[in-house]
Amino acid sequence: MKRIILLILMSFLVREASAHKTFPIDSITKSAEVDFRLNYGFIMHHHFEMSGYRKHFPLFELSLQKQTYGRQAWQKYYNYPTIGVTALYSNIGNQDVLGDAYAIYPFISFPFNKSKISTFNLRMGAGLAYLTQKFHHIENPHNMYIGAHFNAVISLSVEYKQKISDRIKMSLFAGVTHFSNGCTTQPNRGINIFNAGISASYLIDSHTTYKDIAKLKTNIKDEKRQINSHVFREFDPEFYLGLSYGVKRVEYDQKDHFSVYNLEFYAMERITNLSKFGIGMDLVYDATDVIVLGKYDNNLNKYSFAQLLKPGIGVAYELILGEMSFLFNVGYHPWGRDMSYGRIYNKFALKGNIGKSLYGKFTLNTHLGVADFIGFGIGVRL
Repeated sequence: MKRIILLILMSFLVREASAHKTFPIDSITKSAEVDFRLNYGFIMHHHFEMSGYRKHFPLFELSLQKQTYGRQAWQKYYNYPTIGVTALYSNIGNQDVLGDAYAIYPFISFPFNKSKISTFNLRMGAGLAYLTQKFHHIENPHNMYIGAHFNAVISLSVEYKQKISDRIKMSLFAGVTHFSNGCTTQPNRGINIFNAGISASYLIDSHTTYKDIAKLKTNIKDEKRQINSHVFREFDPEFYLGLSYGVKRVEYDQKDHFSVYNLEFYAMERITNLSKFGIGMDLVYDATDVIVLGKYDNNLNKYSFAQLLKPGIGVAYELILGEMSFLFNVGYHPWGRDMSYGRIYNKFALKGNIGKSLYGKFTLNTHLGVADFIGFGIGVRL
């Protein structure tokens, strides 16, 4: 399952490279940069018992990244973002209990402005992490945060980047890094790290085509103006119907994984050419609710399948990147037998179109920062 996460996100780089009719080596090295990030961070204590861990520790990141140049419409609209792959290492501040963290994840960096000298960027990525230490009831009973060696990693940061020379750029950044296995194994309280630092990037190939960008930018303002002036008149609501499936555990010594099903429906309206806003509705069946409720209710068998369903309703925002998109949803469960995770939930999804009507989806479901389950699904645009 973890390999699937990485393969879906790596497709950003594959799509960029495959935009060429051929695949010469210079399509990879052209405008490519090597970036080294030196971070210093601390664990955010979302559980009281985490306050005893060391306050500060370093994180190191090495990235291969490249500038987009408008080969696809969304690249021009989002001011030519940078895409890349990062390798991360950190000792997380306590090697005996939490161990070392190794991660690799694709990312995309959106500039708020575009200048040859300096930019402000929003950088986000997700991928696969390996943590050397995990919970064990005898050997490592204090690690109540990570229950498996393999985890998902999510990184979000803002940065200011300054050009120093034709080949070198420096940046300052701050952000959050999250490790979690999505409740596929317990315990899974996760680790949230606030980190900040500096980075330096070196341009491998000096033959970049900034002149092409200048030509494209002569029309981009007019294109945006035309798009935004007609968006509410030209676009009708769009409807999604999908089903996601995941597995989870709620106890450390469980031998089997339990299924989670999420039936979802979205009604979305385009607010710009490459973004949508709307309403999301969910119907969740979580097989682990039987175990959780069984601890408190000796008459568990009186509940039917329908009574164990958890409906939800919320608001959603979708950011479109060509044939792929990010979907963010905040919702509320008005009722449900097991509300131990809370009634407010969040969904962070990566969608990919399959033909004209279908889409595939990878989703992380959380409750105010606490991971619930990871789901894989398929849906149809009605």
